[in-house]
Amino acid sequence: MEMNKQILRNIIFIGLFLVPFIPFLVYSGFFFPFITTKAFTWRIIIEIVFASWILLAFLDANYRPKKSVILYAVLSFLVVIGLANIFGVAPIKSFWSGFERMEGFITLLHLGMFFAVISSVFNVDPAGSGASWRRWWNVSLAASFLMVLFCLLQIIGLKTINQGGVRVDGTFGNAIYLAVYMLFHIFIALFFMWRQWKNVAFRWVYGLLIVSQILVLYYTATRGAILGLLGGVLVMAVLNIRNREDLFVRKASMAVLIGLAILVGGFWAMRNADFVTRSPVLSRFSSLNTEEIKTQGRYFVWPIAFEGFKERPLLGWGQENFSYVFQEHYIPEMYHLEPWFDRAHNIFLDWAVAGGILGLLSYLFLYVALLFSIWRRSGDMSHTEKSILTGLMAAYFFHNFFVFDHLISYILFFSLLAYMHCRSEGKILFELRSITETQVKAIVLPAVSILLLLSLYFVNIKPIMANIFLIEAIKSVKTPGEIAAAPQYFMKAFRASHYLGRPEIVEHITVNSAAILTSDISMEERNAFFSFAKDAVANQEEDGAQEGDARYQLMAGSFLSTTGLLDEALVHLERARELMPGKPQIYLEIANVFLNKGDYQTAIETLLYLGEISPAHKEQVDGYVRQIEDAAK
Repeated sequence: MEMNKQILRNIIFIGLFLVPFIPFLVYSGFFFPFITTKAFTWRIIIEIVFASWILLAFLDANYRPKKSVILYAVLSFLVVIGLANIFGVAPIKSFWSGFERMEGFITLLHLGMFFAVISSVFNVDPAGSGASWRRWWNVSLAASFLMVLFCLLQIIGLKTINQGGVRVDGTFGNAIYLAVYMLFHIFIALFFMWRQWKNVAFRWVYGLLIVSQILVLYYTATRGAILGLLGGVLVMAVLNIRNREDLFVRKASMAVLIGLAILVGGFWAMRNADFVTRSPVLSRFSSLNTEEIKTQGRYFVWPIAFEGFKERPLLGWGQENFSYVFQEHYIPEMYHLEPWFDRAHNIFLDWAVAGGILGLLSYLFLYVALLFSIWRRSGDMSHTEKSILTGLMAAYFFHNFFVFDHLISYILFFSLLAYMHCRSEGKILFELRSITETQVKAIVLPAVSILLLLSLYFVNIKPIMANIFLIEAIKSVKTPGEIAAAPQYFMKAFRASHYLGRPEIVEHITVNSAAILTSDISMEERNAFFSFAKDAVANQEEDGAQEGDARYQLMAGSFLSTTGLLDEALVHLERARELMPGKPQIYLEIANVFLNKGDYQTAIETLLYLGEISPAHKEQVDGYVRQIEDAAK
């Protein structure tokens, strides 16, 4: 029996200690490789360790969840968002998300499973109080140092910056994602440096790590994260001004506050200096003014998110449904921004839209529970340690005002929640009747094994197959001489998909249909692909969520227009205009359909209306109108 429990523990520990290295995973053979590689690996690991933990919890009561305010906060968050998704606009989309984000409620469930496993297993620590957590966090810090080394290679030009430009992104593919990763680890390193302060060697190791992490954070040029770091340090210093436990910390805090004042004041005074304006990083701060803000997406999207919140204030729209709010309140002045926003770029507005006031409060309750656990009187942490973790929360909180979370930041946040949950001394959440080893082997083990296999297949293996087929199809279209292979890959991707990734697959089928249908493939292959593509579009139409999605309606209309089905195209395009009346692209597509139908007058009227609602397009519209009038003569 003990051997069985040890095997399960080993499986869980191996899985949990692999988690800190997930940020490094990027497989170019995946569609959205920086996202999907990490997410699929994460899900597989968590499903395996969760199944092992269930067996372990049945065998030994010590491994069952313990009561705490953090546990109740996590459960409340999952329940509220789950209800918001069920009663939201598109429940299936809310659950599965897509390849581009790989979030949705399924990710929240995996985070909940991760929280349950790591907090329960690390709570039973044969090596001593907190030993497993200390090792896990130090492994995560070691992984962050490897990320620092990789980023240094990007800084000096030996490695390519994946998103282009000069903002380093490590193996995240996005500088903002890398920034919050470094932000978390700066404070975690500071926390453990203070715990090992008397050890000079450790002090130097952690200190140098913090300096290198700050350097990488600087080169991400992520304003929200950098300001979050300054804000977190400010909060930490203020909390330590009256630290009665350590005079050194009080003096150091005063020095930090003075240093911050000099740093901010000095930068403001020299914001127009040449070395500032020439710096790709510093210039992002010096150029931040009212006029620049008005050109950014947040200037338009934040009010849109607030309008969406007001429309469904209680439980919101459900996860992954911000696009419905965006299309309803889109205005033509946004044409110069990215065409489709699926996030408010503010985590609090995102949760307000996704879960309404209940969803937002349940999310904020996570912070409240964490703060309560940190500062509770019975805690065994010093005032300095508590202030460091509070500084981390402040930095993360401020950072989230300007961005949205992603898988790795969620993992780090839930790790911190689990860490503080373990430091509480609550009773077991639920008791079970005595269960024998024989019963576990006869009943629990087969049930858990079957569920694990089903989960691995439907949640991971099938979507992975669809993902790979999709990227191979796209590569075939773009590679000279290989386009003939694209139809088969698209068909395989469509058949392998069900919910996760299906809309993206259909979108790329339609986007690439013109290239395939005009290629040198045989007429039989061309007809077969056209029938398949048309059926794929119709199949998506059966999903009620797509009927109300302007992006899908525009995509379907453009595809049907390209393939000559003009009347059918107009049905979708008119629906798109109804859903998103301010989108210039829709009017251009409609005008093109009428032009192909020979109805020049309606095409001109459509374009002139576009010129009225979007003055920025007037010159372009006038040019098109002149061309049509010349062609009509």
